[in-house]
Amino acid sequence: MSESKTNIGGILGNVMGGMMGATAPMMTGLIKSMLSPGLIKSVTGMILDILGAVVEAISSIDIGEILSSILGAILPVAMKLLDPLLDILGPIIDALLDMLTPVIAIVGPLLEAIGPMLSALTKAAGPMLGALTKGLGGLGSSA
Repeated sequence: MSESKTNIGGILGNVMGGMMGATAPMMTGLIKSMLSPGLIKSVTGMILDILGAVVEAISSIDIGEILSSILGAILPVAMKLLDPLLDILGPIIDALLDMLTPVIAIVGPLLEAIGPMLSALTKAAGPMLGALTKGLGGLGSSA
């Protein structure tokens, strides 16, 4: 006597195949209705409306007003923080300027005398230096 063995895979295949055979037309109809031109048109219309609203919201933001209000809030605080620092650095800056005043008194007239000569020199040397840098730049790019 031979015993018959039950094949579970075969049973599941028959059951699932039968279910798929029964539900396939329903699923196909559902997918077709989802991909209908009317639904696609309404979805794209909604997306365009949302994008339009986002663009309108972004364009209505006044960045100048935002920056002005931020600076208006930060500037007084920064000034209050800088006042003690400037009170400390003020005398140091005054002392440095007092030491530089004699040097500036000497250098100023010297620059006034040399200035016209330097101006003529730069007018003559400028085009030559420009041509030289252009030529060297050409050599560097071809290498």
